[in-house]
Amino acid sequence: MNNINIDSTYGVVIIQDLNVVYADNNYANMYGYETEIELLSSIHSFFELIPPQFHDIAKKNYADTIAGKMTPRGKTFTNIDRYGKSFTVFSVDHVIEWKGKPALQVTVIDLSIMVEANKKIREKDLMFKRLIMNSGQGILVHRNFKPLMINQAWVDAMHGESIEQAMAIDSILQFIPAEKHEQVIEHYQQLMDGTSNSKSVIVENICFDGKKRFFNIYDSPIEWEGKPAMQVVLEDFTDKVEFEKALKYRASHDQLTDLYNRGAVYDWLDENLKSSDDIFCILMDIDDFKKVNDTHGHQVGDQVIQTLSSIIKNTVKKLDGVAGRWGGEEFIVFLPNTSLTKTTFIAELIRSDFNKVQYLPSTQKAFNASVSIGISAHYCCDEMINIDELIKQADKYLYLAKAQGKNCVMNGKAGVNHQPTSEN
Repeated sequence: MNNINIDSTYGVVIIQDLNVVYADNNYANMYGYETEIELLSSIHSFFELIPPQFHDIAKKNYADTIAGKMTPRGKTFTNIDRYGKSFTVFSVDHVIEWKGKPALQVTVIDLSIMVEANKKIREKDLMFKRLIMNSGQGILVHRNFKPLMINQAWVDAMHGESIEQAMAIDSILQFIPAEKHEQVIEHYQQLMDGTSNSKSVIVENICFDGKKRFFNIYDSPIEWEGKPAMQVVLEDFTDKVEFEKALKYRASHDQLTDLYNRGAVYDWLDENLKSSDDIFCILMDIDDFKKVNDTHGHQVGDQVIQTLSSIIKNTVKKLDGVAGRWGGEEFIVFLPNTSLTKTTFIAELIRSDFNKVQYLPSTQKAFNASVSIGISAHYCCDEMINIDELIKQADKYLYLAKAQGKNCVMNGKAGVNHQPTSEN
């Protein structure tokens, strides 16, 4: 027997004239035999190791390789063991001389474990896709914002008609406000590059019906059909966001007047007021309000308060300031970067409009109400602003307005405007 370099790690077989003339133990074990002697004594032809449908191909490959018409190379085949069970092998063959005649040496690797592993991976992929499709959470898989998979829960959350409708879109960016596109694209690239971590965030999307809704989303990179992709899990948070907005609104607004409450006014000043701003404070107090309540009842009193608050809102809303109910029948306005003259004009407009309103209680005669107003100012060239001191100064001028007969505006410089009411 010629010296043949056989790597015993692999199964090796030598075929000559389509007969097995040599096999090692590893090769014999692959086919269910204990030893190579048992294999050689049990088969009469190499074809017994190959499914019938591959006989012609094997015969031609053998002839072409021996004749030098085919360059030996690695190939994958399906073979049959002694019990009729099919299994997949990877083989590398080359021509040798065996007992003075050409033969084919074939080194064989059993791929059954790999094939089975791939089968399990495919089964897990199928199971994963079924879990996604049947999930109660909205799930989308996309690559560069082009949908690859969408489940029904996602379609329902986005108020779409069908999965087919959703899959037909070119880019899910159409659901994201235009001003957020650049930020979203950058976030996608960072996640795919691994330079950013996945996290849960609440975003505003534009749904199929054109309405904006809020969603809690969690996006994470995955592999989809062998390529990188992005999985997005989505849950409608609109009701929760709106509820939290309502709670926050109630916490910052006076229920009767819908103006900011005292705490919210201070918060606004902290967030918006700059040291370089001139700032003017308008402090207002309804005249003889206790008499209104005692004479006409608290329901009419509430109506008077709501009337003044409405006039304040309508007068101040176009200015870059803030208005609030300071307490009881007291109201406050802060106007930055204007002038004392304009501030006094605004205050006088509020006073005049409020004094013109006539109230008609069902059991009492008609009456008009009035408001006294004090104005204070802080200029950027003065020492550091002190809001409480500014309010204190406005309160001083409000007291002077009351002392001057009520229904007037006092600022210490602009004089007194006075219009008596039918009840003072």
